[in-house]
Amino acid sequence: MNVLIAGACEQTGRCLADFLVKRTDHKAFAIVRQEELQQALEHMDREHIVTMPENHEELDALTAGMDAFVYAGGCDVKTNDPRMNHSTLEDTKSLIQAAVYNQAGRFILLSAMGADDPQGANEDYLLKKREAEDFLKNSGLDYTVIRAGELTRREPSGKVTIDKDIHWIKDPTVSCADVAKVIAVSLDSEKMINQTLDLVSGDTPIEEAVENM
Repeated sequence: MNVLIAGACEQTGRCLADFLVKRTDHKAFAIVRQEELQQALEHMDREHIVTMPENHEELDALTAGMDAFVYAGGCDVKTNDPRMNHSTLEDTKSLIQAAVYNQAGRFILLSAMGADDPQGANEDYLLKKREAEDFLKNSGLDYTVIRAGELTRREPSGKVTIDKDIHWIKDPTVSCADVAKVIAVSLDSEKMINQTLDLVSGDTPIEEAVENM
């Protein structure tokens, strides 16, 4: 499977690219905002890394032949910059439209817990995540929306909790590497198609957690 990763230079995207290259038979491709960011993807074939174009026609052409799209960017809630939130939303929509145009089989969107009810200090960030989710769900693509808890850079445990609605937990965090593995495993799981799920660290091995959905 040819898998295009947007946001591949952010922590989760890098972990996903690394996992796909080293531990699966899928071919990983990446799209980045700036050409110099390609240096961050040291494990990927440079011919598989492209820079985000300025228009939809070029993007459609660059993403032809992709079987699955993953948008793993724009998940640093600590930034919460309205301009960045808007830019991330527009990039997400553009990738969804390219996936539709190229008749891709899957689109996996990394979102955020709380997007179901945006409020509080991160309301704008969560509103944009929710808008991206709705745009994807109305696209006609087979989708998976993963609403991750607070992302951390700690070592992966390989164990998570995945559910349609997670509330009132002591530790609403999850390592970027564990999120990346959940995304990778989801690519091969029909049970994850057309699902919107919360994700945090937990006690269930990732493969088992996905299989139980």
